[in-house]
Amino acid sequence: MDTPVETPSAVARAATRRSPMKSFLMLLRRGHLYAGLLMLPWVLLYGITAFLFNHPTAFSDQQSVSFGADALQGTPMEHIPAPREIAEQVVAALRERKPEAKYELAVPDNAKFNREFAFATVKTDQQEISVLVEANGAGGTIRAKALTPAKPIEPAAPFAVGREPNAAPKGKGGGDRPARTGGGEGLKLPETLVDRMKATVPAVLTKSGFPTGDVTITSVPDVTFLMNSDDKLWKVTYNASAGSISGKLADNEPATDPLSTRRFLTRLHMAHGYPSETGSRWFWAVIVDAMAVIMLFWGLSGLFMWWQIKATRRLGTVILLVSLVAATLMGIGMHEQISITGR
Repeated sequence: MDTPVETPSAVARAATRRSPMKSFLMLLRRGHLYAGLLMLPWVLLYGITAFLFNHPTAFSDQQSVSFGADALQGTPMEHIPAPREIAEQVVAALRERKPEAKYELAVPDNAKFNREFAFATVKTDQQEISVLVEANGAGGTIRAKALTPAKPIEPAAPFAVGREPNAAPKGKGGGDRPARTGGGEGLKLPETLVDRMKATVPAVLTKSGFPTGDVTITSVPDVTFLMNSDDKLWKVTYNASAGSISGKLADNEPATDPLSTRRFLTRLHMAHGYPSETGSRWFWAVIVDAMAVIMLFWGLSGLFMWWQIKATRRLGTVILLVSLVAATLMGIGMHEQISITGR
């Protein structure tokens, strides 16, 4: 006997007879699948950029050389005293300085270095060389980069007034910033940003339910603009906090270092927050939020779908518990490490 052929209308009627739970699971599976496809480029990007952070020498845009313990042989860093030994030496030296005090090292085994390496820089005529030596004497890394040409010291702008707040005093270093500022009192404008902030902060605190007190304005944004002076185009900076005006010739803008692929990827990995203006950076922040929501959905939907397959519940439960325990222990350990070292 011939098998009846299902017509499209019969298939449609069968679909309408599907239970609500099956319909929900079908939608969940489809959403899980398409969310995974949507995340794929961003997960790959995140994985690559995270790898670059974890391996500073990988695809480096600087000359990089690793060395082992043999390079430290015969040097003072070949055998480094243990943290406990150094702590004992410190306590003994303190006793010698003040014999009447009773200094005792408490819990000697808790002595530790706050980081796993020592770091030094060496400047030559053409390079800046960074040397990292591991505190356990196992070796380290040397990285070298070419020095950028020194910026020429520019003469002070003829209209310069006052001194920039973060410029070093003349004769005490600070590069070319002091040369671009003038002397005398700062330029005072009516109702500067400083004045406006001082008048605004108490009102905002009162409206928000906070107590008021003495207001100290720590910083306000500078204003930069172009100005013609003596047939020359100047880039002028006005700092309202100090009332200072500085300037440099617009044609002397220093060339920025080229953005290497590695630097671009690592900076992209760390880019976060919504800027005040809508642009590429703002849309990147939208993508970060969208990825956070989609990843949560992807994980929770996968968990729900796993539970629907009874044959995988027992082994899946064991794997999930192992993962939760490992994540908890890792979180506790990293919290302790970061609390001690700050990194």
